[in-house]
Amino acid sequence: MNPFTREIIVRFEHCDTAGIMFYPRFFALVNETVEDWFASLGFDFKTLHIDQRKGLPTVRLESEFVAPVRMGDRLKQSLGVEALGNASLELKHLAVVGDRAVARFDQTLVFTDLAGMKAEPWPTELRAAIAKFAEIA
Repeated sequence: MNPFTREIIVRFEHCDTAGIMFYPRFFALVNETVEDWFASLGFDFKTLHIDQRKGLPTVRLESEFVAPVRMGDRLKQSLGVEALGNASLELKHLAVVGDRAVARFDQTLVFTDLAGMKAEPWPTELRAAIAKFAEIA
């Protein structure tokens, strides 16, 4: 699998007073990774959420924190497609520092019309972009 990846430096803002990444910050980083991935597919969140009034709420997010992450670490995040449904998308996330896994996340997103807050099928072009990524992955 060739997942979508990104790397950040763990900063002061990510950490607690012990200099270890505060676990809720991981959830924000998972969302940033999803947002960056959609932008790389040609469907940025501003266009989807503001212009088109479509959303991608997380309806399930399971987490496992394997090892501590410290201020100054280079955190590499990866995202892979597990399953693509009619309106849903199951993603697998992995966070590593060096060669050691530090966190894993299983996430389900649902394509949603924000006006009615109802799930709806993926638009053809967006579904094709996700499916193409899944085939490459």
